[in-house]
Amino acid sequence: MTQYSDATLPGTRSKLRAELVYPSIAGYTLSTQIGGGGFSKVFLATAQIKGKDHLAACKVVAIYQAPDQKHGTPPNVPELQKEVKVHRALQHDYILKFMACETFDLTAIKRGLHPGLYILLELAQGGDLFDKIAPDVGVPEDLAKFYFAQMVSGMAFIHSKGVAHRDIKPENLLLKANGDLKISDFGLCAVFKHNGKTRLLSGRCGSLPYVAPELGQPVGTGYAAEPVDIWGMGVVLYTLLVGNTPWDEPSEDSPEFRAYMTGELLQYDPWTRIKGQAKAILLAMLTIDPNHRITIDGINKHPWSMTPSQLRREQMAEALTQGLRQTGMMAYADPITRASQNYNHSQVMDDGDGYTKSESQFMRGTGNITQGGLENSITTRFWLALHVQHAAELLFAYLIDMLGASNVEWADEDIGIIVRKAAGNRTVYGTFIFTSNEAVTDGVGTLVVMKRTKGSILHWRAFWWGIVRDPKIEQYVVRSD
Repeated sequence: MTQYSDATLPGTRSKLRAELVYPSIAGYTLSTQIGGGGFSKVFLATAQIKGKDHLAACKVVAIYQAPDQKHGTPPNVPELQKEVKVHRALQHDYILKFMACETFDLTAIKRGLHPGLYILLELAQGGDLFDKIAPDVGVPEDLAKFYFAQMVSGMAFIHSKGVAHRDIKPENLLLKANGDLKISDFGLCAVFKHNGKTRLLSGRCGSLPYVAPELGQPVGTGYAAEPVDIWGMGVVLYTLLVGNTPWDEPSEDSPEFRAYMTGELLQYDPWTRIKGQAKAILLAMLTIDPNHRITIDGINKHPWSMTPSQLRREQMAEALTQGLRQTGMMAYADPITRASQNYNHSQVMDDGDGYTKSESQFMRGTGNITQGGLENSITTRFWLALHVQHAAELLFAYLIDMLGASNVEWADEDIGIIVRKAAGNRTVYGTFIFTSNEAVTDGVGTLVVMKRTKGSILHWRAFWWGIVRDPKIEQYVVRSD
């Protein structure tokens, strides 16, 4: 496949950006970039359908871009095509909806368009489920049961189509505006059943804290597909209940996992916080021998699952952010101040912008719509009572002192800082984005959004929590009155 670098295209990098635009996809126009990393970017996409605004997310993958030192090797095109084909076939209430896909090859450059693979998806306006969860706290058991039931329903459907997800983890569990769960990212999926024939899988993939122990067997050893997803769902349930993963990886290299295999780990916190049938179903899902691990059918028939959540829809937002409020985190992420209470919400968004009453209630209750009326689903954010430039310079110097100059750099576009931070034996990556915003301040103000691009959401949350409480930064931070 022909590839390009900036040098092979007319003009400089900045000129190229100015010359090329993004095309409309299935009637949706791309606007603000809302995510991305490596060779892909995610944009907000809008369309007018029957006189109403409709929103979606469009993932743009630069499949024609040449490898470079910064981004590495471009995505494997056949693997992307497989992901698209599988995701297109998975239409379910608790799976992120696949809407359209289109490829623009290098000839698009002559028409002034960015080449690449464009994937149009449902927009998860509620953000990441685990973005709302406090580390080492988790959520109430009734809410964990609510989301677990939706995850099981979605995964049962995926397995019924002969597909294994193989990357069940918090980062791939998103929320609709009404709070319902959406399973996303089928980049590591595999077909294990076709035309009535079942096969073992062999590829080693997934995120270490969530992968099943049988994936640690010698390369070439096959493993059953469904038990791998069951294990990942078990780790997710544990993380929902206590706000952390049980181990860094399910191998002899992990002291916690070694203690789990002997049963010793169950005698210590946070395992001792998990009681009764909740612990029973967890242990059934986290059974080390995949041949004895509980099945989806067994999960649905388990006493813990058979007793439905008693949580009412209007209670969900408060239950989800309970940990953030108890720890004081929400006072930084969504401060209630005199300025925010007096702020004219119409400057940012209109209450009649298409949300139903339950959607608006959930979005506001979780801080996705802030006290000042700003719509932003990332709660690792804070306001500084400083001008944008001063705020950026303060954080840049602070982060270099904390992480070292090799792990901090200015972003190419707008005002932003890209960081890499060690998190145990792993690394989290993200960008600090600075915008002028006076919604919660009495005068000059800057909104700092810490957008994670790769790595554990929980580690990123802990990173944010350390920053906003550091005296060097906290003296400028705006928090609830």
